Amino acid sequence: MATRGDALSSEGDENIEQSQGHRGTRADRPKCTIVHLDLGIGGAEHLIVLAALAMQGRDSTSEGADSRGQQKAEENGSRADDGYDVEVITTRHDRNRCFPATVDGRLKVFEYGHFLPRSIFGKAVAFCSLLRMLWLVLVIFVTGRWRRNVIINDQVAAVNPLLSFFCEKLVFYAHFPDLLLVQRTPHSPGFFAALKKLYRVVMDGIEEATTGKCDLLLFNSRFTEQTFRRTFPSLRFPPHTVLYPPVDTAGADAFRRRFSRDACIASLKALPEFKNFDFSVPFVFSLNRYEKKKDLPLAIHAVAHARGHDAAGAPLNLVMAGGFCSQLPENGEVFADLLRLARMQSELDVLWPAAASEQGSSGAPENTERTQVLFLKNISEETRQSLMALALCLVYTPFEEHFGMVPLEANALGCPVVASNSGGPRESILHGKTGFLCEHDAGSFGDSILMLVRMQRGEPHIYTEMRENARRHVKENFDCGAFGARLRQLVAETQRGGVRGETKAL
Repeated sequence: MATRGDALSSEGDENIEQSQGHRGTRADRPKCTIVHLDLGIGGAEHLIVLAALAMQGRDSTSEGADSRGQQKAEENGSRADDGYDVEVITTRHDRNRCFPATVDGRLKVFEYGHFLPRSIFGKAVAFCSLLRMLWLVLVIFVTGRWRRNVIINDQVAAVNPLLSFFCEKLVFYAHFPDLLLVQRTPHSPGFFAALKKLYRVVMDGIEEATTGKCDLLLFNSRFTEQTFRRTFPSLRFPPHTVLYPPVDTAGADAFRRRFSRDACIASLKALPEFKNFDFSVPFVFSLNRYEKKKDLPLAIHAVAHARGHDAAGAPLNLVMAGGFCSQLPENGEVFADLLRLARMQSELDVLWPAAASEQGSSGAPENTERTQVLFLKNISEETRQSLMALALCLVYTPFEEHFGMVPLEANALGCPVVASNSGGPRESILHGKTGFLCEHDAGSFGDSILMLVRMQRGEPHIYTEMRENARRHVKENFDCGAFGARLRQLVAETQRGGVRGETKAL
């Protein structure tokens, strides 16, 4: 069953063998297979990449050289030769839209089942996801990947009972109940409505019955764990714990050493999107996928509120960026709605994408007192980090987000965060120290943004202290080294039968 995955892994095999050197050959090391549906560039995918690197050994835990994390690993009794021979299997892996570790030889990635659809005319996404995961299970069987020491699965719990046949220990990482991610609509009478209702009952029942069919159940936050308990009251929990997703603090520190403020601005100014953007004015940064559940219009309304309530009348700009896939109709709809909303506001000046009448214009905006707004798609890692390092704050608009990696990534670069006082951000943001937790409305968000504007303008030492607090908080609680050491420790305890059936967060 030759696939593109074979080529993906063979390109870097020599590099992998050399990097493993002192840890012995693959044949001598325990084997770990990580199963993930789509290996793109989202938060869940970043977690999978870091988990795979962590399972290989402590020197691969971070995408950067996190010496602090290595020290923590040593303190927890983890040694380099404790690493596993790790492979990641997935149904989709686009080499042009992925994390570097999946293509530069550090990880073995195999892609199977790319031909399988993600949906059927935009419907039955959960069913198609199940079919694609069942295909990966079949691949494991046909290709002889039997009796793995550890298999790590995430997102799709339905295949847990089958995966358990192929490994000594099965670890399932739970992001959020799929049952709650489905957009429910009132059922109208008729055969198709009844069929749809039956479909959801079956899919929800499978999720509830299989989530606990593993040897170790990991949650990305306490909020997610509590949500699983409320959603599936009959779920019998195996040994479980909370393991927060990590942040590449070493990479953030390396970026800050390489790029000064002026260097960040120069890097962005080289891009056509930023040609007329005024970096002398504070700007708010929003980073989320262009999806309805992210409540992105809130960012526009919050900035408008802050501008309208600032007695000084100082300008304030907005940069909105996010993942965008042309194959997903929702992304296009949300992007178009945001553009329409921004262009309806008289105080907003949308610089990018430029209106048809402005295409080819090279002059500066006519009215620099208006709020400049940029809408960006699929920005590079360097652009993302530059914007976080320069922004007044990150505004994070999802309500009851499962955990939320973006706020911590912003904090790692010293960017305060304004987020909803709900869900995972309540566990990651220190109110008043690393950012602000708000009521979920434009007034509360806007007031917090305005507070930061006034702080930066009138009390810069306090604003600088908040930025330092943010960096320190992430390093002490969410770095890759601690995550890797903890993950290997939990897997080792599970293999010894030592993880207790109670919650304990990293």
